[in-house]
Amino acid sequence: MKSLSEIQSLVFQEYESNGYLKMWTDTENPNLYTQRQRLLDIAEIGLINTEVSEAMEAVRKFGYPMLLDELGEELSDVIIRAMNVASRKGISLEPYLINKHKKNLERGKNHGKEV
Repeated sequence: MKSLSEIQSLVFQEYESNGYLKMWTDTENPNLYTQRQRLLDIAEIGLINTEVSEAMEAVRKFGYPMLLDELGEELSDVIIRAMNVASRKGISLEPYLINKHKKNLERGKNHGKEV
């Protein structure tokens, strides 16, 4: 079984080989966080919202058992897009995921909020 870091690396290889790295990177000023790069980041992160919306649409549209396949596919797209943004920014998600999980364990029921 592969670790999250290994999966993130494999996903990013496909992302780069299909041209997405160039598409979402300000190649004119790669070492600066330019206004153009900020807009590219916002646009790419916005695509994560698109995948979440597609997951919600699957729940609205499909019944069981087809829903499980559709939902699994759309949620996978959410994770893949998040991994690619993180990889492009040089972020390994595995330690962040572990640390965030630890924080969530300490937050209590409903993370201290009324649902």
